[in-house]
Amino acid sequence: MEPPKITVFSTALVSTWAFDQTHRILFDAGDGVAALLDARIQRIRRAALTHAHRDHCSGLMQLLNLRGGAGDFTVCYPEASGAARALAAFLSNFDARSTGKVHWAPVAPGSMVPIEPDRHFLRPFATDHYPRTDPPRALSLGYQIVRYVDKLKPEFHNLPQEELDALRQQHGREYITQTVEDILVTITGDTLPMPPECYRGTRVLIHECTFLDARERSEMEDRGHPHSCLDEVLEIAREARVSYLGLYHLSRRYNDHHILSRVRELCSRMRVPCRVSVALPGTLHEDLFANVVWEGIPIGS
Repeated sequence: MEPPKITVFSTALVSTWAFDQTHRILFDAGDGVAALLDARIQRIRRAALTHAHRDHCSGLMQLLNLRGGAGDFTVCYPEASGAARALAAFLSNFDARSTGKVHWAPVAPGSMVPIEPDRHFLRPFATDHYPRTDPPRALSLGYQIVRYVDKLKPEFHNLPQEELDALRQQHGREYITQTVEDILVTITGDTLPMPPECYRGTRVLIHECTFLDARERSEMEDRGHPHSCLDEVLEIAREARVSYLGLYHLSRRYNDHHILSRVRELCSRMRVPCRVSVALPGTLHEDLFANVVWEGIPIGS
C-alpha cells in the first residue's frame, strides 16, 4: 500500500503543520498554513492539534476565518489542555460568521473519532512534551488514522474458495471473518521518544526529529525544550517495523545538506529497513513521501 499524500511545512519553533489530503485532516496549524495551502484549505474537514504551542496553532485564526464559515469544520484538541480550551473559547467568539460555526472537539487518549471514509477513525494517544503532572494529564497528543477491515480467520486460510463460500452461505460472513485494525498513519507532534510499541503496526510514521545530535537534544531538554533526536527516531521506526518514516520539525540550526547527509549516514549505519523522507525546515513539501532520501535495507539482508 502506498502512503497517503501528505503536504508538510515544518520549522521548529516557527511553524509546523501537515495536511493529509487523502483523509482531509490538517495536523496542527502553524503560522502561514492558509497562505501556503491557498485554495486547498477548502478540502480540509478537520484540524487536529497536537498541543497548544504557538508554532503549532498560530495559523488557526486565519484558517478558520477563511474556512470556518461553511459550518462543516471540526477542530480536535487535547482535552486536558487549558491553553487549548482558552484558544477554542477565544476563536469561537472572535467572528460569529466564521469561527463561531466551527465545532470544537476535545479529545483524550484512546478515543475514536469517526472520519472519512467509512470505517476510518482518528485515534489520539498521549505523548511526552510537557513536564509530568500529578495526577498525569495528556497535555500533548499524537494521532493515528485507523481503519477497520474484515479478514479471513486464520483457521480458514487453507480452505478452497468453494468451501469458504459454503461456510459463508451457511453461517454468514461473520463466521469466517474477523475485524482487525489497520493503522495507516501515525503523527507524533512534539515529543520525547516513546516506546516503539506505541507505533507498532502503523504503516506510515511521521515523527518529530528536532535534533541530529543527542548531546544537543540533552542540552535543550535541560532548558525545558524536550524533543527527539535522529538516532532515537530511527531506532523507534526500526523496532516498530514501519514501512515509511517521515522526519519533520527539524531545527534551522542545520542546513539542508547537513541534514540529508546525516540522515543517510545514520540510516546506513543502523541498517534502517524502512523508506525515509525528510521535511527540510522552511521548505513546503507538497508530497512528503514522493521524495525518498533512504530506500531502506530489507530485513535479513
